[in-house]
Amino acid sequence: MRTIIIISIFSLSLFGCSEGYPELGKGYKIVGEGGYTTAVVNNQNTIVVSEYILDYATDSTFVLIAQSPPDSLPEMKFFYYSDNDRKEIAANKNVFRQYWIINKKENDYYSYDSTNQVARYSNVYGPYNRSQYYEQCINLNVPKNLKLKND
Repeated sequence: MRTIIIISIFSLSLFGCSEGYPELGKGYKIVGEGGYTTAVVNNQNTIVVSEYILDYATDSTFVLIAQSPPDSLPEMKFFYYSDNDRKEIAANKNVFRQYWIINKKENDYYSYDSTNQVARYSNVYGPYNRSQYYEQCINLNVPKNLKLKND
């Protein structure tokens, strides 16, 4: 009986607290435990879109991302946003958002923007405001049926 309890507790500690963020394909994934640590990384675990991811959509070629920097989020009494909080915030049209597009089929050449001190990849487009984002979706031939849920 004691063994069963120990195994149960161990299993819960391994699997009970994960948010279950999906793989986005070609090594891209969302990492973090919600809130201020959520970002998109590539197959080398390098952040390509920083916190905070509000919404995302993906197919075999593209990843579309709506993102809001932490200083743009509504004040809350705690520093952890659950996945449900993320969905609620994403539905709030008053939250500042910027948009990113990742083309998973293009080569991802790395460069470093020393002025802004940011890593850049040639297949990651953004940040864009809403109108620039829609224009870039047309330029990159993003399928019209691939859309962010809260946009």
